[in-house]
Amino acid sequence: MSAWSDFIASQSLADTANVPLLAHCDHLAVIRASGEEAGHYLQGQLTCDLQDIDHGAHRNGMHLSLKGRGLVSMRVVKSRDGYLLLCPADKAEDVIKALIKYRLRAKVDFQVDADAVVLGVAGDLEGTGLSVLPAAGESHCNDHTLALRYPHTEQMLLITHGEHAIKLWPQLAANRALTGANGWLCQDILAGEAMVFAGAEDLFLPQVLNYDVTGAVSFKKGCYTGQEVVARMHFKGKLKQRMQRIDYQAAIPLAPGQVVRDANGKAAGEVVISARGNDAHHALIVLRRDTDGILFADDQPLDSKLVGLPYSLPWKE
Repeated sequence: MSAWSDFIASQSLADTANVPLLAHCDHLAVIRASGEEAGHYLQGQLTCDLQDIDHGAHRNGMHLSLKGRGLVSMRVVKSRDGYLLLCPADKAEDVIKALIKYRLRAKVDFQVDADAVVLGVAGDLEGTGLSVLPAAGESHCNDHTLALRYPHTEQMLLITHGEHAIKLWPQLAANRALTGANGWLCQDILAGEAMVFAGAEDLFLPQVLNYDVTGAVSFKKGCYTGQEVVARMHFKGKLKQRMQRIDYQAAIPLAPGQVVRDANGKAAGEVVISARGNDAHHALIVLRRDTDGILFADDQPLDSKLVGLPYSLPWKE
């Protein structure tokens, strides 16, 4: 075991926590994209615009199938020697396989960074003690730590390495509840930030995950796989479904890709992700616009309700 593994094993991490909190995000992996053509190559593979990222932003992005549905997703940020791609840990190899599919002779390489540590901080970001806090939706490198501040909520991801994480943890942990992956998934759900998790591959257009709201899909950049379908829906179509948040009391997990139904037994949407909260389960689910939030899973009532997101949904009339 590494020194970081030994250290984090000694910490008492709760399954859930209220803000302010510090989370060990071991459900996320970090992939390094390097090479002189890395930016150009990623620009032609992902939904987000690398020009924004080159100017200090961080964005979610999808790699799509030919029919415009997300096969894998990742959060992209510029690093000193290329780009970092944060993705669900159990999808890291799938991300690499998807991205090298069209590589041919392009000078770009993808490698999981086994020494990378991802931490999440929610609430009282001024109290983190970092020398510089990035602006909303932006990133900034503090010493050995790359900070990624969320655009709509008081949340921030920190990417560092094991040795520095051990030094940084006590500073960040002061006056914060400590939690792990489930606790951070709750925060992502509250923020309306979604990725493609195992089980939900090839289901969702970027827009139905609200990527058009969070800057994770560009309609002005050049071509990428699935772009024609995405653009057609944006300029000529009308979305009947979008990702929304529910809270529910039923003591059952909802799996990514799982179908939920309304009171009449009709399919109402598909689950993006769910997590256990302190007082309820939280979930992001792609739902019809007319849903009332009262949902069922396998004929079991979820005792659920719709809860607003921290951004507005641009439904088209």
